[in-house]
Amino acid sequence: MRILLIVFIVFVLIDEVKAQQETNASTYYATFRSYISGGKDLPFWIRANQNGAFPIGNNTTQLLRTGFYRNMDTDLSSAWDYFMGAELLAGFAGERYIQPNQYWAGARYRWLVLKAGAEADSIRFGGLSSTNGNLDASNNARPVPNISLATNGYVPFPLIGSVLNWKALYSEGVMWDNGYIQNARMHHKNLYFRAKLPGNWNLSAGVEHYVFWGGISPTQGKIATRGEYIYFVSGIRVNHGNSSGDGINLPENHLGIYNFEANKRWQNKSLTLYWNHPFENRAGMKMANPTDGLWGISWEAFKKQQYLTGVVYELMNMMDQESFDALSGSVKGNNDYFNDQTYRSGYTHYAQMMGSPLFVPTLDAGGVSTGFRNNQIRMHHIGLKGFLMKNLSWKTMFTYTKNFGSYTSVYPVAISEFSFLSEFNYLLPHLPLQLSAALAGDSGELFEKRVGIYFGLRWEPRKEQRSKHGPWVIRKKRK
Repeated sequence: MRILLIVFIVFVLIDEVKAQQETNASTYYATFRSYISGGKDLPFWIRANQNGAFPIGNNTTQLLRTGFYRNMDTDLSSAWDYFMGAELLAGFAGERYIQPNQYWAGARYRWLVLKAGAEADSIRFGGLSSTNGNLDASNNARPVPNISLATNGYVPFPLIGSVLNWKALYSEGVMWDNGYIQNARMHHKNLYFRAKLPGNWNLSAGVEHYVFWGGISPTQGKIATRGEYIYFVSGIRVNHGNSSGDGINLPENHLGIYNFEANKRWQNKSLTLYWNHPFENRAGMKMANPTDGLWGISWEAFKKQQYLTGVVYELMNMMDQESFDALSGSVKGNNDYFNDQTYRSGYTHYAQMMGSPLFVPTLDAGGVSTGFRNNQIRMHHIGLKGFLMKNLSWKTMFTYTKNFGSYTSVYPVAISEFSFLSEFNYLLPHLPLQLSAALAGDSGELFEKRVGIYFGLRWEPRKEQRSKHGPWVIRKKRK
């Protein structure tokens, strides 16, 4: 903890010095919010997709977020560039806690980017998606510290130009949380292709692959060795079942998604259709579970200050899990999504789901995740946002789920749950301050029936308000 705090302070000092020497200065920010709930915990959509900022099981929280970020310059004429950032949380939820939530630094050489640290993914679809458009990466949990090598977004193929592009990422992370397996490693890679079509259409297809490997088990001791690394990352040993189902018990846990998108752009708006297909074994990779996945549609308007600027609808079905082959009448497999016999904390980091927050882990008496007892879920989700008046924005989300448990622990009766959020933000004219307030609630039998609110204040100098002497000085408005 002390080392991470020192790193945070050093990042800020280094960046402040460099900000004096360049035009692409960093952005500093601070946000304070006060949360209260009528239940034993905060409502679902207040705490979900917040990078693990909230302790579990508290109905009041006072939370301060402070940090900075320096993005890469959009002008790519220079061969080299760098970026960095950090975020520190200080809160009170029954007791005080300090949490270095994000810290990262990296450099770009032409189209190649090297990065180290823990950084949350960029927000997509205006923050209206239930899972940031990705079943396996929702910004629900704290980011996993890692080292990655990636392309700088999509890169054109040689001799073809921008008609066909590709992007890729390769990373290795370590989990320093309180999971069942201590110091587990998490490998992540992806590969995407995008084609530009007439009429401003873009079609993209890609694969995300995650592997838990290594670490120290309380019963088995050290798991696997680096000499087996090629087997872990390549998936050569991925069997027709998985380590929690009908196959041999592997010393690693594989999972991932196929991700497909179609995007159409107009001058002032865009439309995106997307589909995530999950897999955790070879059968899933061959789409033997065709009805499982996340389907979504997003509409965004780029014209500012209009009443409706974004709409998202998502449908999620996770019922198949290769359960039954109608042709042969045989059981094909039991993916038991996001669970694993070796990595018993499941697909979690600091006891919070790293993918869709609709999958809620079960915790033992010590607060350690024991996996997911409810992973057969059907969901309908709607998100809307816009402006009520100048500088006053609104956002609302409605989510309905039917929860069936799992193949190993089926609920006697399906459990329905409804969750909502209504949020308002007002940007003060001529000041770098934003006021916020929200109302959220849950109704059903999965969570307790509860309603909660929060009020907050955010300070973040806007570009036109930053001084050439650094981000701490605000220029006076000219008369």
